[in-house]
Amino acid sequence: MICPNDNQEMRQVKIISHYGQPIFLDQCGSCGGLWFDETELYRGKPGEAEKIELADADVLRQPAQMMNATRLCPRDQTVLSKFSDNNFPKDIILERCPKCGGFWLNRGEFTKYQKARQELLRPREKTSEDIELENNLKQLATSYREGTDDDRLKKLSAFLSKPVDADNLVFAEPIGQTAENKNPLGYLMDVLMLLLRFFVFKG
Repeated sequence: MICPNDNQEMRQVKIISHYGQPIFLDQCGSCGGLWFDETELYRGKPGEAEKIELADADVLRQPAQMMNATRLCPRDQTVLSKFSDNNFPKDIILERCPKCGGFWLNRGEFTKYQKARQELLRPREKTSEDIELENNLKQLATSYREGTDDDRLKKLSAFLSKPVDADNLVFAEPIGQTAENKNPLGYLMDVLMLLLRFFVFKG
């Protein structure tokens, strides 16, 4: 395959996927750019970028030289277009083939991409809104166990009618999580399941 940046022949390099399977990428030995077929960019195991990109931090900080103003897909020769997506960090520059779905990343961009993904997976500190939501759910769960049927339904209805910022909810719950550190969504689901059981068995 020919490098879309400087027309040099690329060589294969190997990284490991999340599940331990090998992934063979194409890398230019001259400019250091990388070609990823359609899904390869997302499948790389964290830390694999540093194994195949230049280890010299000073070199990585320097912008890669752009030899070709218009870069062509090494698979099908389609003109590559700049890729932008809200889920990608703004400072990562990559181009995508609109035909085959492959990605071209300049030198150092794969390392930046993997580091950015690791940051997104890092647990964030609870905000005051998170703590308030968690306390409200705990109170709702307590009142459900202690109140009458009418009280329970009124409180649940009042709570569910409040707007909730979905970005603040945690959708994954570690196995073996205790009641003290259960996430807000877990409490809400507990309450809804109790209500469902109540109406099913009462009917």
